[in-house]
Amino acid sequence: MTSRTGMEAEAISRLTDGVQPAAIRAILVQCLSGEVAPSTAISRMLSAGGASTVRAAIDDVTHRAATMSRASDRLVQDKVDELTQVFVEQVEGTSDVDDAAPIQHDAPRARPARPPESEHHDERRASG
Repeated sequence: MTSRTGMEAEAISRLTDGVQPAAIRAILVQCLSGEVAPSTAISRMLSAGGASTVRAAIDDVTHRAATMSRASDRLVQDKVDELTQVFVEQVEGTSDVDDAAPIQHDAPRARPARPPESEHHDERRASG
C-alpha cells in the first residue's frame, strides 16, 4: 500500500510531467508539495518566465488536474485550485492584464437592467 505522501508525490509528478520551462516546473512541484506558498511560487515563476509562460504552465496543470486526476488526488487538486486562484488575483492586480485575460472567473452575472422605456411607460399609465 502506498502512503499518502507517496500518492501525493505521484500525483504531483503526473500533473507536472513535461511542463516547460524546467525552472517553472520545479517551482510548481515545490508549491504543490507544500514546500512554498502559492503566492511565493507565483512570484518566483513570474521572475523565471513572465506572465504568459506562467499562465500557460498553470493552465496546463489545472487542465491535467481536471482531466487526469484520480479520486486519491483531491488534496493536490485543491492545491492546484488555490494556485490558480492566487495567480488570478495577483495578475489582475498588475498592469499586465492582457496576459491574464483568458482566465475565466465563476463570478455571478448581474441581472440585465430593465430598458428605460419600460419605466417611462409605467409612469404614463399611472398619470393617464
